[in-house]
Parts: sequence; C-alpha cells; structure tokens
Amino acid sequence: MSRNHKEKYENSNPRRMYTLMCPEDYQSGKKSHWSELEITGSIRNLSPNLWQMTHLTALYLNDNSLQRLPSEIGRLVNLRILDLSSNKLRSLPAELGELIYLRELLLNQNFLRVLPYELGKLFQLQVLGLQGNPLSKDVMALYGNGEPAGTNKLLTYMLDNLQDKSEQREFFDHGMKAGDRPNEITSIFEDPLCAGYPFDVEL
Repeated sequence: MSRNHKEKYENSNPRRMYTLMCPEDYQSGKKSHWSELEITGSIRNLSPNLWQMTHLTALYLNDNSLQRLPSEIGRLVNLRILDLSSNKLRSLPAELGELIYLRELLLNQNFLRVLPYELGKLFQLQVLGLQGNPLSKDVMALYGNGEPAGTNKLLTYMLDNLQDKSEQREFFDHGMKAGDRPNEITSIFEDPLCAGYPFDVEL
C-alpha cells in the first residue's frame, strides 16, 4: 500500500471541537458522546471505560502525567487524531499499529527511546510528532524535521523491519521441533532503532 497521499491533510486543531473532561469528571466515570474527546489535568492512569468509546475519531491526552499507554488503545479503531504530547511515556504498545485510519499521531515531549515497528502499518498517517524525545540519532536522521518525506521514510523503515522480524520469528518457531529447547546459552538480538521482536540465536 502506498504512502503517497493525493489529498492534502488539514490539521483539525484550529476548528477543534471536543468534550473537555476535568479530573473529577473523568474519575467519576463520566462519558462522552462526542466524536472528539480531551482528557486533561495531570492524569496518571486511564480508566478502562475509555477503551469502550470506539466511536471516537480524535483523542487528546496531551499535557498529562501518563507513564504508559495500555494495549487497549488498539480498540479505538476509528481514531484519526491521537495526541499524547507532553506526558512521561517511555514506551508505546504495538497495538498502535491497529489504528489504521490514524492521520495524526503526536508524541512530542515524552521519554521515548524506541518506537514499535507496528507504526509502519499506519499507511494513512500524515503527521507524526516526535520532537523532544531521547530517540536515537539514526531514527531522527530518518525522521528529519518531521516533514512528510521524513515521516514516510521512517514509517517505511519500520514496516520493512516489522516484516523482517515476523519472518525471523516464523523461522525460529517452525525450525525447531515441538518440545525441543536449546541447551546452549542464547543471545538476544534486537534492532537498536526501534522496539521490535527480539529473537534467540544459538551460540
């Protein structure tokens, strides 16, 4: 699937309309029927109720104190915009790759050192914010200044490596007979650029 987008994507922030939840509303389980939702107020943990809002097309979780993003984020399959800027995230779940309609993913100002290869499956993604994270120089060299060409280059790299890792895992899964276990010490190899799937090689 091509990443060349003929239609120009317009950032929705200037005309952004959403339901704003304060911490008290959020903790009390208040629900939103709007298609866009912002949760703010130094939130540290997300309620499981959030993952039931599969109608959401935009979710703004920026400027909180989130240290992790649950894998259940993959249930919000209708999201077009996801803003996680200015949190304390150190890693991202592979399930982000399930948000195939995502066009804007903002991860600025976190503590991310690696990215999941599954981001390469986001073929609709046109805006990717990574500034302010301690990512490797190699990742940032591909990404550049966040221009579309750099974003496409980085996402293509991730997709290529995701496919490579899947093939490697399949080789090791099927190359060993059922019940066999290596007796030798194993070494785990992993791409230093992104959080891929580690695999064992006998020494």
